[in-house]
Amino acid sequence: MPGLDRSSFVTADPEAAREAFAPLVPRLQFGRVDPDAFRVRLRSHATPGIQIVDYAFEAAAAVEAGADQVLVVSPTGQGIELRHGAKAVDVSRPYINASEGITAHWERFAARAVVLDRARVEAVARAAADHDDIRLEPDELAARTPALGRYWDREVARVTRAMSLAPEAFGEPLVMEAVFHRLAVTYLNAFPLAWVDPLGRRRSVGPRSAIVRAALEYLHAHAGEPITVQHVVEAVHISPRGLHAAFVHETGRSPSEHLRGLRLEGVRDELRFAPPVDTIAVIARRWGFVHLPRFAEAYVRAFGELPSETRGRRRRVA
Repeated sequence: MPGLDRSSFVTADPEAAREAFAPLVPRLQFGRVDPDAFRVRLRSHATPGIQIVDYAFEAAAAVEAGADQVLVVSPTGQGIELRHGAKAVDVSRPYINASEGITAHWERFAARAVVLDRARVEAVARAAADHDDIRLEPDELAARTPALGRYWDREVARVTRAMSLAPEAFGEPLVMEAVFHRLAVTYLNAFPLAWVDPLGRRRSVGPRSAIVRAALEYLHAHAGEPITVQHVVEAVHISPRGLHAAFVHETGRSPSEHLRGLRLEGVRDELRFAPPVDTIAVIARRWGFVHLPRFAEAYVRAFGELPSETRGRRRRVA
């Protein structure tokens, strides 16, 4: 049964570093490096369809890079400059590593990178959009907003923590599918993507109205915080009635229903793959569900099983 593969690597050899990064960035080439100061550290958690890599370059370098799978990088460091062709990329947010045309140089660079199987991500997106003959491409590389960048980083941190504390759970297909789906949905919401049809025509992923797009971005970025629909109304500058009407028209659900759905998904993810250190009640309250019988009823309506049944499968795996 597939499980979790963990590895680490340290080198002062640029060619060995290039080979180590080949599964992530097959077209990585180093330009200017100081051979006396060059050093790379890499630690990886990988399971089918997902790889999370923490790495650091401890000296100045210049690179050219391109990725074949979905690759999202959350960087830190000093003197980082990144370009996609002639256009600068905002490295204060997580960014997509494009398939070609990426150049960068830095004085010091560290990052957490996430690799997702591109075909599976597009399958999740097609299922949501009910389209079969289109592919995904980024409109821009950086996360849509700083808040959505933090939302991406939080979700990745949760998965990384689960991989560290409960690696045995990643031998269970249910857990691996839940983790992949959560990261794929987070990616689709956090980054500016476009559908491209066979004729090369592009359209943005998600609702077309700016109001609903902005409201959804706010909800996804802040669902784990103590917000209400009133916070959304104030963030997107529209009346409660106007937001409700636009949401129902474009998504078929009200803003409050969408927020409740996001929070229920957050509870289910914790029950599915997070280390079982908290009770169901603690997890539910963390996601804003205070009245536990009503929470359980909503959970059953959404997922067809009790929260205890979801956690029960997690414990049988462990």
